[in-house]
Amino acid sequence: MKIAIVAAEMGPHAKAGGLADVIGALPQAFKRAGAEPCVILPAYRSLIDVVKSTEASPSRAIDFGGERESFRVLRAESAGGIPLYLIDHPGFFDRAEIYGENGVDYPDNARRFVFFGRAAATVAADLAPDVLHTHDWHAAPAAIVARADDALRARFASVVSAFTIHNLAFQGVFETFDYPRLGIDWSWYSVACLEFYGQVNLMKGAVVLADGVATVSRSYANDVLSDPAMSFGLDGVLRDKGERFAGILNGADYDEWDPAKDALIATRYTPSRRAGKKACLYDLREEFKLPHRIDAPVLGMVSRLTQQKGVDLLADALDAILEQDVQLVMLVNGDAGLEGFFRGAAQRHADKLRVVTSFDNTLAHRIQAGSNMFLMPSRYEPCGLTQMYALKYGTAPIVHATGGLKDTVIDFDPATGMGNGFTFTRFEPDALAETVRRATGCFRQARQWKRVMDNCFKADFSWERAAQEYLKWFESLRRTRSN
Repeated sequence: MKIAIVAAEMGPHAKAGGLADVIGALPQAFKRAGAEPCVILPAYRSLIDVVKSTEASPSRAIDFGGERESFRVLRAESAGGIPLYLIDHPGFFDRAEIYGENGVDYPDNARRFVFFGRAAATVAADLAPDVLHTHDWHAAPAAIVARADDALRARFASVVSAFTIHNLAFQGVFETFDYPRLGIDWSWYSVACLEFYGQVNLMKGAVVLADGVATVSRSYANDVLSDPAMSFGLDGVLRDKGERFAGILNGADYDEWDPAKDALIATRYTPSRRAGKKACLYDLREEFKLPHRIDAPVLGMVSRLTQQKGVDLLADALDAILEQDVQLVMLVNGDAGLEGFFRGAAQRHADKLRVVTSFDNTLAHRIQAGSNMFLMPSRYEPCGLTQMYALKYGTAPIVHATGGLKDTVIDFDPATGMGNGFTFTRFEPDALAETVRRATGCFRQARQWKRVMDNCFKADFSWERAAQEYLKWFESLRRTRSN
């Protein structure tokens, strides 16, 4: 099965968030499963600077709202041998970052990614795949034009179009003056397709026109169908997909996130040889000059500072948590006000709280390895990856039971010994503080905590499982399309 994947990010060199981790790992899992994947990406400066590329085709051009926009297609390979096709348009993609700088989006993002999607669709058509697999709103134009563009429709007639949503909060909603750049007839601008409260919604168009739509966990799929606030207005069109709307849980990249082979942590360790985790705990406390206290667990957090991630809830619960005789290490960045709040809190709680507000991948690994517990109180979470990493490192997650967190973290029951973390359902400060209290109480019972860690280490969320689910889903969409 030949799969052309279209996405705006791919780790490690074109990364703004979790999408990059998925696109960095899923194609490799497809390849191991016997499929033939390739990835079509913008030719960002960060990619061009590090990958060896050759020109795959001479300069070509597309009509772009009455103008002609030229681009080149560059051919490269990922570290795992996955073919990469890079849409080279320096005016749109030769920039310092992917979506914006200094917390401000580039004002021409609508133009940039409509262009990218249309150009990517023409490249994918030349590759003659069995499946066109597009991801999030930035790639949605490729799914749209594959079915709505008069010139491309016939070329994709036998191709399955599958669209994966990673976060419904970001849908690619723009003013109608950008619509002509899609190069499709105005008849597609309707309530039934691309129109969304007087604007253009690229994600909605892809949902309507793709053969199948997936999101990144079963619980998130259920959440967005039952809660209009969580679907940000798209619950109706998702419901209309019926059985063609699926929830397929992402996987974790255990090539990078595995304490048995992690070169970034103080000492490697395995489930059967756990002394290294104690060494990592010691190292983390040394780095942050925290007291070495055997009875005080270390809670770790690696997150963006946004409301989605529940950091406002943590702010409200912080004093009640720190009163429980714990230590908290935070690697967070984002909202300037929240950064200031947590830095101020660290000054007030000098013996318990450390806060770093610039992202550091090495430190992210060291926090996962050195912490006893991992905080992830997200308001909503389509899938989440860091809780999967925490489980692999024997670090018990403390999470709000929503979306992918609900699908991966099972609340520990001391009576049965079942469960790999600690969960709460009410999104309220006292519920979070009480869950931390349950976790710390368990930590101070050595036999119980050993069982928690045992259960953490047993969790397996490899990409092989996710890839197989996707391939079965693609095949079911192919059968549906051929009937």
